[in-house]
Amino acid sequence: MSVQLLGRCETGPQLNLPLFVEGQSVDDDEGLDHDIPGIDLASLCIRNPESSILVSVHSMAMAEAGIIAGDTLIVDRSARASQGDIILAGYNGELMVRELQLTPSPRLLPRHPDFDILIVPEHETLSLIGKVSHIIRSL
Repeated sequence: MSVQLLGRCETGPQLNLPLFVEGQSVDDDEGLDHDIPGIDLASLCIRNPESSILVSVHSMAMAEAGIIAGDTLIVDRSARASQGDIILAGYNGELMVRELQLTPSPRLLPRHPDFDILIVPEHETLSLIGKVSHIIRSL
């Protein structure tokens, strides 16, 4: 399996972290501690908590799209996916993250040359689970 479902995105208490802008001037380290407006990371990344899930990536199939093994994805199940979107899909019992192509026929495109394009045969079902909205990566 190339991805693993980690769970639903639950809302909880807000954690407001200071927001800095690259290139912002500060006089010293103490300037980083005074009266900086904060934002809640969950509200920034999760627009629909009740319909969002977290997915752990275990393959390099989307490496050229910036998604690599070890990443965690936020997937919005309520967002409508369209041509060219990165989606989470279920096909033949396997979860996968791919680019959605609808024309000339439905297909799932990997973004790595070692993976095959999946052309969905007319008589088979592709389960579109949701649209990837954010990538979380540890450095």
